[in-house]
Amino acid sequence: MGSLLTSWDARFLGLAEHIASWSRDPSTRVGCVAVGDTPNLVATGFNGLPPGLRDDDRLLDRAWKYEHVVHAEMNALANATFPVRTLYVTQPCCHRCAVHILSHRTVRRVVCLQTAEFRRRWGESIERSVEVFSEARIEFEIVEDLHEPV
Repeated sequence: MGSLLTSWDARFLGLAEHIASWSRDPSTRVGCVAVGDTPNLVATGFNGLPPGLRDDDRLLDRAWKYEHVVHAEMNALANATFPVRTLYVTQPCCHRCAVHILSHRTVRRVVCLQTAEFRRRWGESIERSVEVFSEARIEFEIVEDLHEPV
């Protein structure tokens, strides 16, 4: 985990942070940018309800929310009309998303920002993601900020 970030990496992580602000989730906003073979092949996603479901007070019910929200990584992959090679995400992938990414078959690299709070809440799931990405030979980088990989 950890080569130096390129200027494109920093740009796409910054864009993912902006995309995260579009989420209506009251507790955690996550954004993702999916990139193809060239930097002009881009799709975005954020954590939110699937089309047809209303963004309303049900999002305050954590159990209901966990059963219905589509994660940012899944949304970005669904929105891509090209083979995705790299994902940039504002938080490390949960195990469920890691498995989904593997099933997509074209992703070779995942770059994530990380906050201490997110690591505390989801550390076990993140560790399982690290394991499956390693086994599948997917490059997985966790970045504390846009300048210092960890």
